[in-house]
Amino acid sequence: MKRLRALVTLLLLSAIAAFADPLPMNQLPMYGGRAKTEEMKNADVDFVASIETQGLSRAEGAKQMLRQGWTAWGRRDMATAMARFNQAWLLDPDNGNVYHGFALVLALRDAPSSEVEDMFRLAASKSTVDAAVFVDYGHFLMTQKRLDASQVQLKKALQISPAARNASSNLAFTYYLKNDFINACAWARKAESNRDRLEPGFLEEMCTRAAEPAKGRPASGSRPPA
Repeated sequence: MKRLRALVTLLLLSAIAAFADPLPMNQLPMYGGRAKTEEMKNADVDFVASIETQGLSRAEGAKQMLRQGWTAWGRRDMATAMARFNQAWLLDPDNGNVYHGFALVLALRDAPSSEVEDMFRLAASKSTVDAAVFVDYGHFLMTQKRLDASQVQLKKALQISPAARNASSNLAFTYYLKNDFINACAWARKAESNRDRLEPGFLEEMCTRAAEPAKGRPASGSRPPA
């Protein structure tokens, strides 16, 4: 009887683990931190060797994998995207853009916000990182209603690249949510000049409200830039 109970307990634990994390290793950021089999380790060695055979450094190979990952992301093929981001991580874990990819895939999969932010934080902590990381990090924080923190990240993006796409439009929206229509108007003008994505009529509405600061609170139908 004891052996039967032990077997049932083991089966239950296995079922819980499978339910909690049903994805294969290559679909989890950094392979989920799981121990790899010898076969997997050998496959990793072969993969790195294939990159070096092309005359690429590991850092260059990581950039190649990132490009493939973003192409898959554009097709909304999250399985391929995550697999390529993991290969990029295997080649160059110091490239912050890898964790950017992890963050966006996790967000699209409705992972807990804490897990998404962990990846954004890792991305932002690396020396090799593109301005787009901070734009998307700022947008994510805005969706969490953490407006001050969002503005910090969006302004970092503009420090890296004054033409960072959608940094200004997201800043305009954070000021709109704060009822600061003067800054919302100013940033919306910069966004339009930079050809950022703006909701039709947003610039005009913000600048009209900026001229009449007591006009009222933001309309509930407005949406932030993607």
